[in-house]
Amino acid sequence: MSASKPVSSSLQLFVPLVDFLGKILGPKTEVVLENVKDFSHSVVAIANGNLSGRAIGSPATDLVLHIWQNREYDRHDYLTHYAGYTIHGHPVVSSTLFVRNSRGRVIGFLCINFDNSTFRQASQELRRASSYLDALGLTGPGAELKDDGTPPEEPAAETESEQSTREVLSVNTDEVVTHNIAEFAAELGIPPARMNRQERLRLITHLDGSGVFLVKGSVDTVARALGISSPSVYRYLHTIRNAA
Repeated sequence: MSASKPVSSSLQLFVPLVDFLGKILGPKTEVVLENVKDFSHSVVAIANGNLSGRAIGSPATDLVLHIWQNREYDRHDYLTHYAGYTIHGHPVVSSTLFVRNSRGRVIGFLCINFDNSTFRQASQELRRASSYLDALGLTGPGAELKDDGTPPEEPAAETESEQSTREVLSVNTDEVVTHNIAEFAAELGIPPARMNRQERLRLITHLDGSGVFLVKGSVDTVARALGISSPSVYRYLHTIRNAA
């Protein structure tokens, strides 16, 4: 496990837990402790970080920023079994505990990200074998085979949590911001640099609601993506927050 420079005494109590969980859960499970004091360098302890490529000093994820910005920790103590993705799109199953101090204030996030790709592959192979036996009339009702004599592949169904909660395990702050911009631009069908004033307002409103501007340097990254100046982004933010 890697561990950062000293953190608060309350959060420090959880640092050995990261190493412990990383050992017992194995190399396919990444365990991360994130601090809320600096979202640009949020990761303070990590085990099996090779799963996402993150290390000490990596930024908070998009989900952590969203949770903090919208105070979702006031309604829950944890989130479990939601869909996570590395920045390269590799899927994991994630869960997050909101770490609180003795006064009940959230001081960090303990995140567990499990690479279940081996189990998914085994499950798909079992389904294919079962379908093949069904088609031969050995286990149940018949099924059509493909031209090569094998059963058709079935796409893995998403669970309810995968459909509602998602997280991207970004390695650096630029990835946190640009991923959010790219997703929103894809929904609009307009490249960021070609957005008009109203579309920029919509984008920046979305980014602000997602907690992106909690990350240091995010204003400059947004400005570069939109092809405008950083003061212009601040003016948009001023307009949005005044209206709210």
